[in-house]
Amino acid sequence: MSSTTVLALNSSENGLERMKLNASKALHVDGSAVTQPVSGTFFQATQPVSVAGTIAVDGSGSTQPVSVAATVIVDGSAVTQPVSGTFFQATQPVSVAGTLAVDGSGSVQPVSGTFYQAIQPVSGSVSISGNVNTVGGSLSVADNSLWSSQSILTGNSAQTTGLDISLYRSLLIYGDSSVAMGEIKIEISFDNSNWYDLGENLYPDGLTGNFAKQLETDAKYIRLNRDNNSGGTETISASIMVKSG
Repeated sequence: MSSTTVLALNSSENGLERMKLNASKALHVDGSAVTQPVSGTFFQATQPVSVAGTIAVDGSGSTQPVSVAATVIVDGSAVTQPVSGTFFQATQPVSVAGTLAVDGSGSVQPVSGTFYQAIQPVSGSVSISGNVNTVGGSLSVADNSLWSSQSILTGNSAQTTGLDISLYRSLLIYGDSSVAMGEIKIEISFDNSNWYDLGENLYPDGLTGNFAKQLETDAKYIRLNRDNNSGGTETISASIMVKSG
């Protein structure tokens, strides 16, 4: 005999209901009507994993706790994985016993050692060759006459003697002319033989005939050149005042 049928009072206590017992006299439950409690040991959906070999984690699902005795390969395709260990900053201090080559292609590299300014102080006896311009201090002024009441016939030209100005930079040319018109050319030369127009001209004043011009030049020689096209004889005087330095 595999099972036994018994009668029991129903929950409303107004009638009897059939109940089936198995051969051990235990109530037979088929689960067809209501949820039945189940006893025993239960485990969570995510299970801890412990392996002795290598495990690959691709992060495609949820984060898995991993405990392994060997190497874990993490490809980081989905989730950022924490990494433990010793970390070093991007820029590392360098200590070498030999020569370190730095090409500076990336960032500026600090350089230690003794540095000197571009202009160095000099003490002792110093030899200087060539012309040296005086800066500051007392400057000497010299006056050089080029023309002194020079007569120039109409239609003619006159040039002053070349003046060596290689020791000077600051020039003041001045004078007067009986012909208050036209221009007086300023010419320069290196050899006192071949002359070139400086492009800086003198113009006598229309009322007084006076003229003056201040300039600076690196030329070695300088002279004045005057063409008289006034229709009469011109009388002209001119001087150059030079300042050393």
